[in-house]
Amino acid sequence: MADSDTIFALATSSAPAAAALVRVSGPAARDMFCALTNAPWQRCSRLAKLALPAGSTPCQLLAFVAPASFTGQDSLEILLPGHPALVHQLQDWLQARHCRPAQPGEFTRRALDQGRLHPAGAQATLGLIVAQDEADHRAAMAALTGQDARKLAKLRDRLRAISARFEMLFDFSEEEHALPEETSLAADLGDLLSELGKIAGARQTRPPRAEPVIAMFGPPNAGKSSLFNALLGRPRALVSATPGTTRDAVEAIAVLAGHTARLVDLSGVGPQDADAGLFAQAARDRALQADILLVLSAPGQAVDAQSELETLRGRDPGLSARCLWLDTMADIAPPQTIHVELPRFAVSAASGSGLEPLREELVRRVMQAALGGSQSLLRDHTGQAVAVLNTLINDPQAPPEAVARDVRQALALLDQALLQELPGDVLGLIFSQFCIGK
Repeated sequence: MADSDTIFALATSSAPAAAALVRVSGPAARDMFCALTNAPWQRCSRLAKLALPAGSTPCQLLAFVAPASFTGQDSLEILLPGHPALVHQLQDWLQARHCRPAQPGEFTRRALDQGRLHPAGAQATLGLIVAQDEADHRAAMAALTGQDARKLAKLRDRLRAISARFEMLFDFSEEEHALPEETSLAADLGDLLSELGKIAGARQTRPPRAEPVIAMFGPPNAGKSSLFNALLGRPRALVSATPGTTRDAVEAIAVLAGHTARLVDLSGVGPQDADAGLFAQAARDRALQADILLVLSAPGQAVDAQSELETLRGRDPGLSARCLWLDTMADIAPPQTIHVELPRFAVSAASGSGLEPLREELVRRVMQAALGGSQSLLRDHTGQAVAVLNTLINDPQAPPEAVARDVRQALALLDQALLQELPGDVLGLIFSQFCIGK
């Protein structure tokens, strides 16, 4: 990816809509704006007309002059009627003017390369896209605006001063003033630890997964194998009306909108289990390990499926955040009336109804699982520093030299959290999860 290229991408849905927005970033943006408006290049909004095969098409141009743009380059946003044919013609028009389609995350990558965004901000942008709830949204916004980084920089400087005091305490540990100073340092460290904990966050997150696991769980004949094949796009699991056909878990790699995940079809569980529970416990154990758990319920099975879900919740109270409830065979019967405190989808593997909204939700959750929940790089390193300092607080008998060593370790972790550059493989992991146009 060369920053000298001019790139473009559709930033809105590809479905028909009242309006569509196409973003352009690079040196050709200026020339296009001037040619379309006969106006000087400046930050502004202008109405114009595009000469497309469909005819003269009205559009609105939003010009952003470098470096005061998201990418730090001259940028142009083109707003036009959201008919897919017009959008395709505009994309052809742009390619004829030496622009190329952007790669996933390339706009945000350019912002990083131009110094407009910190690596933590790049991940925060993705965290904002895939936020599941208000807490995720607040955490992503705090990281994106630099609020967390500014707070952490001040706390790091305080810890650096505390570290220097611990080093002096070690050097003069036999002096009379050593004990009072040790007490004062412990109090200051406790206060600092409390503030660091607010940045790290109290929410438990799962580690990032290169191939997040999507497991299908529910009673026998709930439609797990049929849905497995439908999401996979090819027959892989054996589908049969005989309960207990799936015994050992069936696994396969699926690609959802360019994102890789591991699909797992688990053995049926519950009273209808023809194998008398022989494979059920293994299925429950695998279900708890999944990054995304699909709880399937065919017509008449909702009570059994809910009972099994409650059993799993008893072992993992936080499981609900990773679950989706699927009412299967929706082409045969409407979903059973039952209260389910989970996102709920009515689907049919046979007719395909409801599968597209499910795929969209799975893509969003796969992206989030690949990040390890809402945890950003900054919060992850801060959390590690908090764990180190917590060990000190909980060990009042630790010798000064050990305390000084661990404070230095925590300080190094905070320095890493605030680095301006990251290894390419880490950046690659972040940007590989972006959608086109971000």
